[in-house]
Amino acid sequence: MSNIQTEHLKYGIGIVADYSPIALSARMFEHESIVVVGKRVECNILKVEYGIASNPLFEYLAKNLVDAFEIVIEEKTDLFELNLQSLKETAGAYVHIIVKAGIQATIHEKLFTKEFSGFIIDITLEEQTNLTYIADQRTEKNTYILALRRAFVGKSAKMKWIDVAIGGSIANSSIYTILEQPRAVGETYGLFYGRGMQFHDITHTTIHVAEHTESNLKTHGVLEDTAKTIYRSLIDIREKAFNAVGHQKEETLLLSSKAQISSVPDLEIANNEVSCSHGVSTTNVDEESLFYFQSRGMDTETAKQAMLHGHLGAIVDMIEDKVLRTDIMNDIIRET
Repeated sequence: MSNIQTEHLKYGIGIVADYSPIALSARMFEHESIVVVGKRVECNILKVEYGIASNPLFEYLAKNLVDAFEIVIEEKTDLFELNLQSLKETAGAYVHIIVKAGIQATIHEKLFTKEFSGFIIDITLEEQTNLTYIADQRTEKNTYILALRRAFVGKSAKMKWIDVAIGGSIANSSIYTILEQPRAVGETYGLFYGRGMQFHDITHTTIHVAEHTESNLKTHGVLEDTAKTIYRSLIDIREKAFNAVGHQKEETLLLSSKAQISSVPDLEIANNEVSCSHGVSTTNVDEESLFYFQSRGMDTETAKQAMLHGHLGAIVDMIEDKVLRTDIMNDIIRET
């Protein structure tokens, strides 16, 4: 497969992401290439108009995935461990998670990949549910990952994503939140850390379909060496989504002059009764910042770690499970 243009190229941004090292068109998805806790079902992917029809990467997955699983959460769950365990070098699956009405739960998704893994994960939230979903991508550096995660949020339900993108040589993490019913809430909090020659392609999109819906997108990233990230965020407020509220912000800390970040915030608003904002900032670790810490007795490495804690901790601290929260931050610090 040759270079694949990103789905937002139609807006004139002109960004091109090179996925040719994955050799996607030469890969075959086989039955039982992956282990997922859940009931095996027919691979019937929901509503392809959201994040699939306009994206050749996920169109390819949708047409070629053969394994599908269904998970139903019917009672309060503090931490449901969703392990996606690859059995073959090329592995993939479609996973549909249904959270029943009135349920509060937290899901921790962890990838165990070999070489290439492709996933489409759909979540259906019935009314008055409250779900936190931690997408924990801490894979080996020599792996390739394509992951589309989508939530369809019901009346007065709340979807909270915590998107952790650290590992992989090439990794695409795309999250779509569709606020389908009144008073639905969608929150997406992202964290990415790129080092070496890693490339992350991250998309966070919230679509307001119904009235009185709320969204918040907030992502913090760190890049060093020659790592590169494309970060695209979109709040899409449809014609009948009156009194919708949406906010987005992305902040990147560059630890190297050779690291690159391309941030593309976007708003699409089809009615006037809304409240929206968006912003992007990129900062460097400069001599003045280091001097501030060193003047208080810190060496350069300790000062760097303090800045990382401050920058990424705002996202990591949203994870309620203390063990998981500490484990993620320790992984980041160990690699610096």
